[in-house]
Amino acid sequence: MRVWLRMACALIVTIIASIHTSIGARLRPDVERLAYRMMRQGVAARLFCRIHNIHVKASNDAKLSPGTLRVSNHLTVIDPIILASQLDVCFAGKAEIARWPIIGWICKCYAMLLVDRRRKGKAKTFASQIRDRLRQRGSVLVFPEGTTGDGVTLLPFKTGAFESVRDWGQGRMQPIFMDVTAVNGDAVRGAEGRTILTKVSPRYSDNFIGRIRHLAGFRRLDIELRIGPLLTTSGMDRRVLSQAARDAILALDRNNPHGTE
Repeated sequence: MRVWLRMACALIVTIIASIHTSIGARLRPDVERLAYRMMRQGVAARLFCRIHNIHVKASNDAKLSPGTLRVSNHLTVIDPIILASQLDVCFAGKAEIARWPIIGWICKCYAMLLVDRRRKGKAKTFASQIRDRLRQRGSVLVFPEGTTGDGVTLLPFKTGAFESVRDWGQGRMQPIFMDVTAVNGDAVRGAEGRTILTKVSPRYSDNFIGRIRHLAGFRRLDIELRIGPLLTTSGMDRRVLSQAARDAILALDRNNPHGTE
């Protein structure tokens, strides 16, 4: 009962916050709307985390450096919420999210960029959308693994999003490593906490709601975002950028002393 109550409260609060955001954005000049949507996304994300007793700490001032392509590992379906609680960013996601009831509308309220992965011809359009957003000083966060991992290994990176900053003198990337430091109040080491989150029971693994139900079952989660230094992108193609971002994320894993796999 506690789990379902949490989920219901989080959904109601998120819908109310999204309505507020949608109306507020329409009342603002065009040049202010993106920053407003990102700010309001952070408010909604922090409320969600409070309801689910998720405590998120960033390793440094995460609000610096607007207009940056931020790149993170991917553990769970609520990673965007966890990251948005500390970062002013727009997210990039799969196009089918737009068709999800309620969730699709919420994502549009917060200016998510959507890509159709099934159509290769859309890759350049998607990269162009990201670059336009960066030029508007809206940082964009991507999960280049393309799917959630097992919490232990970092999956190979897809390179599409890196086309947006390829050989761009103004381009900047920032690596982020998302780690779990405690579960239900008990400190965890290494990949232990990440694997606890990612080992979803078959009972809950087949759908979005089931995965959120799994995460809502924890009494408390403590998450740390380790934010690395900015990486310049001038003179590099997207494959080189992809590898540089991946190496930088691995280097932020304190339990990977060599910074490689």
